[in-house]
Amino acid sequence: MKLLKAIDLYGKIPKGLAEPTSSGAVVSIITLVLLGLMIMNEVIEYITIDVQSEIIVDQQLSKDRVQVNLDIKFVKAPCDFLEIDQQDAMGQSLSQQFIELKYYRLDQSESRINEYIRNNNNWVVTEDARKAINEKQGCEVVGILKVNRVRGKISFGPHRSHSYISEVGNINLPLDYSHKFISFSFGDENALKKVKSMFQQGQLESLSGTQRIKKNDLASQSMQHEHFINIIPTHYTLLNKQIYSVYQYTANHNEVRSHHYGNVQLRYDFAPTSVTYWQTKEDILHFIVQVCAVIGGIFTVSSMIEASVYKIMRMLLKVE
Repeated sequence: MKLLKAIDLYGKIPKGLAEPTSSGAVVSIITLVLLGLMIMNEVIEYITIDVQSEIIVDQQLSKDRVQVNLDIKFVKAPCDFLEIDQQDAMGQSLSQQFIELKYYRLDQSESRINEYIRNNNNWVVTEDARKAINEKQGCEVVGILKVNRVRGKISFGPHRSHSYISEVGNINLPLDYSHKFISFSFGDENALKKVKSMFQQGQLESLSGTQRIKKNDLASQSMQHEHFINIIPTHYTLLNKQIYSVYQYTANHNEVRSHHYGNVQLRYDFAPTSVTYWQTKEDILHFIVQVCAVIGGIFTVSSMIEASVYKIMRMLLKVE
């Protein structure tokens, strides 16, 4: 037993031999305060979720279709003169099975009047269009499209309806396709909502909340509004390894004079790379090691400081 006690690295000082001092009390208080602050900092770092990212070559198959979510208000163009057209680099146009859009007539305050449903009766169409022009109606387009993952163009304009524009009469040409993006995004809407609630990284809705209004000095000109959109496949991974694949994008705008009735074109292309974001968090074992290191370091340094202060105080007392 004596041999065992001889290798004790933590020898105890009898309580009666311990001498409490004022300097020791001050150092102890400072030590406890610093210890609390540093442990709190370690706890914050442990519970904080960090996000890392990397750029890699996109490996998704080009045959996959991409969902386009849109809500656009054409504040001065009636629904009667607004149709959608889409073409891509493969020479394909969207069939009705990939279009789920609704059109709503808007009054001058941009509030919905009712849902617009196109009528095949040319006379009825003409009368409705004349009424919409007289009431200065606008049109809101809401819904989704599913496009191929290749370069393409989505166009909003009169298209087929241009054939009866001249029949309407008293129409104030050219048509004004000023518009506001209420929301515009790519990918599954539920995945987008989840990503936006968990991550701050990425430009998922660059066009949302923006608008392009025709200038007064161009009122007599037909204008073509062009938006150039670069789409970047983006993957978000949560701590539980659940992955959400959506698309972020950047957009630029240009306006050119048109020899026709004017329109709005969304020209899009897909980047050859993709961005991956993933959440990370400090491991529990690393947290425990850090806390132990903080406690050990604080008490070691504080004991050295206290011993030095005590010696200095003793020396000063002897000098006196």
